[in-house]
Amino acid sequence: MAAIGVTPFGDKLMEKSLLAFSLTLSLSFISQAQSPFQPIQSGYGAKGPFAVTDEKFPSPLYDRENVHVFRPAGASAPAPVIFFAPGFANNDPDEYEALINHVVSRGYALVYAPFQIISGDITLHKKRYDTIFAGFEEAVKRYGSSFDLTRVGYAGHSYGGSALLNMAFRGLERGWGKDGLFLFVMAPWYYYEMSLSQFVNFPQHAKVIVQVYEQDGVCDHRVGKEIFERVNLPASEKDFVMLMREERLGYKLEADHGTPSGSGPPGGEDAHDFYGVYRLMDALADYAFTGKQEAKRIALGGGSAEQRFMGLWPDGRPVREMFAGDCVTVTRSSFSFLFPYSPTTINVTNVSSASFNVATGLAPESLASALGTNLSKYPLPSEDPIPPLKLNGTMVRVKDSACVERSAPLFFAAPTQVNYLVPAGAASGAATVTVFNEAGAISVGTVQINSVAPSLFGANSNGQGAAAASVLRVKPDGSQTYERAIQFDFGLSRYVTFPIDVSDPNDQVFLLLFGTGFRYRQGLSGVSVTIGGAPVEVLYAGAQGGFFGLDQINLRLRQTLAGRGEVDVVLKVDGRTANTVRINIK
Repeated sequence: MAAIGVTPFGDKLMEKSLLAFSLTLSLSFISQAQSPFQPIQSGYGAKGPFAVTDEKFPSPLYDRENVHVFRPAGASAPAPVIFFAPGFANNDPDEYEALINHVVSRGYALVYAPFQIISGDITLHKKRYDTIFAGFEEAVKRYGSSFDLTRVGYAGHSYGGSALLNMAFRGLERGWGKDGLFLFVMAPWYYYEMSLSQFVNFPQHAKVIVQVYEQDGVCDHRVGKEIFERVNLPASEKDFVMLMREERLGYKLEADHGTPSGSGPPGGEDAHDFYGVYRLMDALADYAFTGKQEAKRIALGGGSAEQRFMGLWPDGRPVREMFAGDCVTVTRSSFSFLFPYSPTTINVTNVSSASFNVATGLAPESLASALGTNLSKYPLPSEDPIPPLKLNGTMVRVKDSACVERSAPLFFAAPTQVNYLVPAGAASGAATVTVFNEAGAISVGTVQINSVAPSLFGANSNGQGAAAASVLRVKPDGSQTYERAIQFDFGLSRYVTFPIDVSDPNDQVFLLLFGTGFRYRQGLSGVSVTIGGAPVEVLYAGAQGGFFGLDQINLRLRQTLAGRGEVDVVLKVDGRTANTVRINIK
């Protein structure tokens, strides 16, 4: 499988680019002045009690290099395992010595698997991925009795960071990580051997952090952002973070591509290592393996102050915080990276299910339709009294302008249309709607959320023509009858208006219109309706009460409307005008 959204390089160009990549990495690891930062003394990010042992053996598919197995000395029980995939040309674990020692000191085993710089094979990346995993697998064969393979993490940098996605799926096929699983992806390069179906069907118990670095001149941040967005996990179980550069007190706190590996041996670490990498990875592992909420608040805080904290400079001033959360934006030009990236997305258009008008926007708890292609496997309506969050293998997530993501209840799923309920509480502003189809498609679109987005249903489900309406007649004795306002024209094969009789001065006649998007109006005084240009009395405008997302408006039809014939009905709510529908007054 080729990388999603990446134009494949020719073999020679790819190898030349990767060699340039390795040169760039080697230049980025040049050390600077002694770090002024002190290690974290307790809690997440602090060194653990275990000494580190290192054993090695030739890589099964690349015997020029060794697979290293680092284990906590004297551990009394099998240790959870962190499978580590390094950056390109970083086959010597000394590049990550401080990070490895920290991880293992806390009681985890770590398997470090090298891979070919030049694959010498037409498959290019598949061979490298096979080599990485073969190293992991051989380590399990040799040392499996000391591993707790039910609790597994994958950590990787650059080329190895992107490879983690495929590694995690291969591991799950063998039962690795069934009780606890995390991925810590650092400055990922282009990813391969990963289908859209795998993104959509990502293991739901996994916890994921994708981390990038402000000054990275190698791997486009958009690769990491796309990985983060495509991994189909609730927003609470994944985060995208960016470590930031700062220079003070004669020290440059760099945030470049080599951040995870540039510190070398212990003693060269700085705030990025202690707080940006160690602390986050420790907390992520603890949350994935034990479920501790304290760990989740730090690792997956959604941009909370506790998560963003990066320690203090020696003079007590806080280090520049990391950016973290679902809505960290990528602003740098792709051309500022050695390896640029142009994300590829399948677009989906989101409209009101009543008006089908993009300009209307949507409102919280309104009925919406996502229009596109390959949104679901086949047409299927929900038969549940409470609409499900997954239907026919399709899920919809709405991320509002406040960066809060919620799953949307679904009414209907088909290849070209999904009907859903805009989640309650969605903030006003631009929202992102993502449709996941487990058959192998991810579609993304934007839509404007407003407090109200009034729209009326048409009888022909197209937002125009005959209104979806009924008539209530109240006789002088108080008896009530419901009458039709539409009829089906077999010649035209559609609904048309049916004349409403308002001629009897003794009858009270009410028109009941159905729509969506106006239940959160400011007040009834902000609702106005004209019929044939004439204002009419509005008695009620709000939730219909019997169906999720359906709103209703009740109007009094006076005798003065008699004889108007087929006329337009125009609704305005809090200054926003709905789509026009029609009725017929006898």
